[in-house]
Amino acid sequence: MADAVFNWYKNGGTAEPGTKRSETTLQAKKHLSSMGWVFWYAQKNGRQELRYQSPQGKVYYTLKAACKGYIDETSGAEGGGGMAVAVAVAADLEPKKPLKRKSVTQENPAFPKSLPFKSLQPPKRGKKVRKQENQAKVIKRASIRIREDPVPNSSHRNPRTVLSWLIDNNAVSILAKVYYRNKAGSPLMRGRITRTGIQCDCCFRVFALTAFEAHAGSTNHRPAANIILDDGSGRSLSDCQRQVHDSMMTIPTSAKKDDLNPHGSDDVCSACCDGGELICCDRCPSAFHVNCVGLKEVPDGDWFCPSCCCGICCIGTVSDDDNFLACQQCECKFHIGCLKLKESNELAGKNNWFCSHSCENIFSGLRNLTGKPILVGNNLTWTLLKSKASSNGDGLDSCAENHRKLNIALDVMHECFEPSKDSYTGRDLVEAVIFSQGSNLKRLNFKGFYIAVLEENDDLVSVATIRVHGDIVAEMSLVATRFSHRRRGMCRALVDELEKNLAKLGVQKLILPAVPAAVDTWVNGFGFSHMTGDERSKLLQYTLLDFQGSIMCQKPLKTEL
Repeated sequence: MADAVFNWYKNGGTAEPGTKRSETTLQAKKHLSSMGWVFWYAQKNGRQELRYQSPQGKVYYTLKAACKGYIDETSGAEGGGGMAVAVAVAADLEPKKPLKRKSVTQENPAFPKSLPFKSLQPPKRGKKVRKQENQAKVIKRASIRIREDPVPNSSHRNPRTVLSWLIDNNAVSILAKVYYRNKAGSPLMRGRITRTGIQCDCCFRVFALTAFEAHAGSTNHRPAANIILDDGSGRSLSDCQRQVHDSMMTIPTSAKKDDLNPHGSDDVCSACCDGGELICCDRCPSAFHVNCVGLKEVPDGDWFCPSCCCGICCIGTVSDDDNFLACQQCECKFHIGCLKLKESNELAGKNNWFCSHSCENIFSGLRNLTGKPILVGNNLTWTLLKSKASSNGDGLDSCAENHRKLNIALDVMHECFEPSKDSYTGRDLVEAVIFSQGSNLKRLNFKGFYIAVLEENDDLVSVATIRVHGDIVAEMSLVATRFSHRRRGMCRALVDELEKNLAKLGVQKLILPAVPAAVDTWVNGFGFSHMTGDERSKLLQYTLLDFQGSIMCQKPLKTEL
């Protein structure tokens, strides 16, 4: 059987006379397997490629390279004489070239082709290069699939209003009696609860909450706080929302699962989200394929990923008298010493620090937009939402209203997309994005996400997730419109208003990971274009949410700043 390996390499994969090539290949693989080699598949450019791993842990990308590696290892293990068969083919083997190592310097190399590293010290968390321990179960990035049809027996035709949400969560009952109260607490108008709105007792018409308030002759613009259940409890619809909100806050979620493995580093590449042989950052738990960060080989000494390097000097090391500051908006890091050379103001001790005036303006602009409905058409309102974890500390009513809309936005996403879970943590990625859940792993840290929603007569019909990385780029990772409201221009109204507000804030580019079935729609209908590999590599310092099989698209925005 050992002859098969040597013959396969010697003949360049071609079969000897009277033997089929497939038989020779199978024999070579069988012998490697019997010697403790492991075969596994890796995802590359949308294709499955076979990998060959020796008992010593070295990974080869082709069977020829694996046979060559086996011959080298066998010859070395047998001493100077080697095996007879190895001596027989020694003349046919190419000399093994020694690996070259880059010299360790403190220079500022071109970023991100060659990333800086410190001195020759052992890595902080064990091995610099990690391989997946269970090669039979290769970890891959999460995929996102569009539902072609609604789930059978689902409630996809029911309106997604505050009343339908309260009904589904058993906070109110259908046809429950309610009334709108004036400032003195007396009833101005009576009606009954339905899923679509309040049915007035006087005219039997169904009104959305704001319309019922206007029908009652009030201009308070607080319908949920002033519509009272007529059951003697005195509860308002706002009280009911808070009740559901408080009950949900006590329910443990999958997000509480520890998202770090025992080694302290990630199991998938933070750039392409695939597994395999990874180089680990010596400051954060992120890991990368060598070629994904523009390296040709694993550097000696400590190595820091792009997002852990200073945005000015591109170096990741920190001296004893220096430290990093992270921008509150784009999350890029900077040495305090580099900033002091660039800026004259005092930087130490700032809680909300921004790397530029543009990041500060974007941060304040997004906060000013959050929670304030914008009229974008007949009975259409556009609202930007943010999870309670990063809200402005508004009142209980606003907090409960915000939580209610986020839950409905999650329902809309689940109606339109198949479940998508992170392969390691098992948590629902869509839920984690909607509720801006954090993580020690940068690829799973979604604290920066905002949610844009479009409502028609209080019925939430379209949703988009958005994260702004300063004025350079914003990512719109997920967009969904309910089946019952498609082909009505709802997604267009949602995205147009989002682009308009991003342009006002000075954001230059909008990107999104499009599923293949929707690429033509985004390109021909919304003006996006395919993003090249070189364009993607320029955004390595930003951790972008991507999905297996998706195609990254981009669109320049006409900024107004």
